[in-house]
Amino acid sequence: MFRIFMKTSLVIGVLFYALPVMALTASQVVEREVITINADGTKVTNRVAATLVTPGDKIIYSLHYHNDGGTDVDNIVLVMPVPKEVMYQEGSADRENVSTVYSTDGGVTYAVRENLLIALEDGNTRPAKSSDITHVKWYVTSIVKAGATGTLSFDARLK
Repeated sequence: MFRIFMKTSLVIGVLFYALPVMALTASQVVEREVITINADGTKVTNRVAATLVTPGDKIIYSLHYHNDGGTDVDNIVLVMPVPKEVMYQEGSADRENVSTVYSTDGGVTYAVRENLLIALEDGNTRPAKSSDITHVKWYVTSIVKAGATGTLSFDARLK
């Protein structure tokens, strides 16, 4: 078992057009899934703080955001790194009303998943693997009303 001390930097970018002063706050939560089987045989999945994890455990990185300003906002951009100790799980960051792009170079460049390529030493490229992903960036395509909250997340497995 490993203790997980992941202090990943969280980048929150808010892009807006001629809006009055606004505030958007966000917090990151790192959890793992725990599956228990009830006496009747049904499985129940719960999330608990990911303070102690073992290789192969599913870890959920969530970003809870809140528009605590007095006006609606749009064009919100949120970025979260994928810690090197984990491997991103395909499709887990995709959400409704959000455009998701990925980086394999530490957040320098981004592309949609199907266009994400790795440059090879010989000048060729190959499709990026899940293990190549270093950052997830979300463009919230809907208006976030004043006082509204939301959550974006991705799943990963401890290597």
